Amino acid sequence: MGMKIALVTSIFPPDIGGPATYASEILRRLNARGHTVKVITPSPAAQTTVGVHAIPKRHPKPKFIDYAYTLLALFLGVIRESRDCNIIYTLNPAYVGLVSLMVAKLLRKPVVLRMVGDAAWEEACNKRKTEKFLEEFLRYPEGGRYIRRLIAIQRFVLNRVDKIIVPSHFLKDVVVNYYGVNEGKVRVIYNSIDLLEHPKPPSELSPTSGKPELITVGRLVRHKRVDRVIEVIKEISRDYPEINLSIVGGGPEQENLEKLTQELGIEGHVRFYGKLSHEQTTKLLAEADIFVLDSIYEGLPHVALEAMACRTPVIATNIKGTNEVVKNGETGLLVSPDNNAELKQSIVRLLKDQELRKRLVENAYRSVKDKFTWERNLSILERELEELI
Repeated sequence: MGMKIALVTSIFPPDIGGPATYASEILRRLNARGHTVKVITPSPAAQTTVGVHAIPKRHPKPKFIDYAYTLLALFLGVIRESRDCNIIYTLNPAYVGLVSLMVAKLLRKPVVLRMVGDAAWEEACNKRKTEKFLEEFLRYPEGGRYIRRLIAIQRFVLNRVDKIIVPSHFLKDVVVNYYGVNEGKVRVIYNSIDLLEHPKPPSELSPTSGKPELITVGRLVRHKRVDRVIEVIKEISRDYPEINLSIVGGGPEQENLEKLTQELGIEGHVRFYGKLSHEQTTKLLAEADIFVLDSIYEGLPHVALEAMACRTPVIATNIKGTNEVVKNGETGLLVSPDNNAELKQSIVRLLKDQELRKRLVENAYRSVKDKFTWERNLSILERELEELI
């Protein structure tokens, strides 16, 4: 018999973001395998999606009352939809995870949490309350009362759920070493993609023309360091006057980034696409000559997998999480974080060396096929959930 799963997520398509895409894929793929998945989300945009139970938004004021109302409504919604389920699977380690945990204990059902990032650090970083990298931040937190409360909630939830799924060994180490979680209940299941959606064949790996096309994809927040990619494009444009950079994604830093391109006088070299669908993003990735990810933090960069599956060469920062996907000189090129000189050197190197490009993309494609497909990893997730039922 198939499992009955209550999947609780903070966002769902048409919302943009990794958890939204993941929730949509889990809903579709597990249902196709004979399970029954019900999605519960506070995202009002998802109200018309079949199989998704969205919490109505009422916007009472002030803001904290609105937030409290949303959590209460989510709590009641999860109780209602979870009564006939075998297990609760939540995709958020903070407030949504707390609601899921409370419902699971109330209904005496097992609860599994998927953690793909640290909400406290991301909040502190994006609000310019810390300049520390994740592990240093967790050793010596800063950012005020709200940030400390987020850390405390995450610690409470992580230590009380029945099992934790993380997409990288880096995040497993974070959960165990900084949140004090028993290592035995943490499982690494890599992010997954569908290779059939990424059609560029090896025959199209032509040398770059005089108009190199670069792309970066992600939420426009400080730790993605898109500003540094823009600065490097300015430097490279002196030798490659027709170089272009496509920036896909939205976020709080977009206005600052647009101002930066104007200050550097390279508006004609940078295109801001905003939020695009998965299909639109994949198309742009496949058409690009190089994908750049200059982030200083990634749990495990799903978009790097997408680029690798598109046979687009990848340049990324040599940070934990990312270097589990991109192997320097084998499946891509790695550069030091916050190092414009290295980033520029690697971009120019790939633009000039066609043989290197071909070798990297073929190795990268094989790596994705071996370790990062839904066919492989969905079966692992099924076994982990079934163990608790």
